[in-house]
Amino acid sequence: MMKWMRSGTWALLVGGFGFYLLLTNGGLINEPGFERSTPVTAEPAETKNIATPAPDFTLQNLQGETVKLSELRGKTVILNFWTSWCPPCREEMPELQAFHTEYVKDHPNTVLLGINLTKEDHGEDKIQSFKEEIGLTFPLLLDSEGQTQKAYQLLTIPTTFIIDEQGNIKEKIMGPVTKNQLIKETEG
Repeated sequence: MMKWMRSGTWALLVGGFGFYLLLTNGGLINEPGFERSTPVTAEPAETKNIATPAPDFTLQNLQGETVKLSELRGKTVILNFWTSWCPPCREEMPELQAFHTEYVKDHPNTVLLGINLTKEDHGEDKIQSFKEEIGLTFPLLLDSEGQTQKAYQLLTIPTTFIIDEQGNIKEKIMGPVTKNQLIKETEG
């Protein structure tokens, strides 16, 4: 036993397990079936001012229509990355819908786009039923291949980006958002 511990194998095993815990947030991976309740609060997990060009993308919505980010230049664009199985994503959806209904409809130079991480979700039928269940009326785009997720270097969901009229990322908000927070960030 002592020879095994002195050989460095023990240190390698302990170090490897520690690295695993670091990479997986304590071993708690956000996967389908993993339920964690994170209340939507006025404060996001993390907000960053960035001011870098937003990666362009072309994605389809649930109806098969194409949306290209660069064609929305001249407008403030809010991108919200989500999945239907993510508890914080589910909790913030009524806030996003309220923002769309109460703010975006009266501000034609503001666009809200929900980007579903389709590769990580349970298929388009599940996304459509989620949309109907929650009563979402803002555009939901499908990142079927995960290319947009990679381009925006997502570390967690939900993550929301606010893109200014020039096509630059103004804010990156990691964690759930509220209607009032989005109004403040959009107008600020």
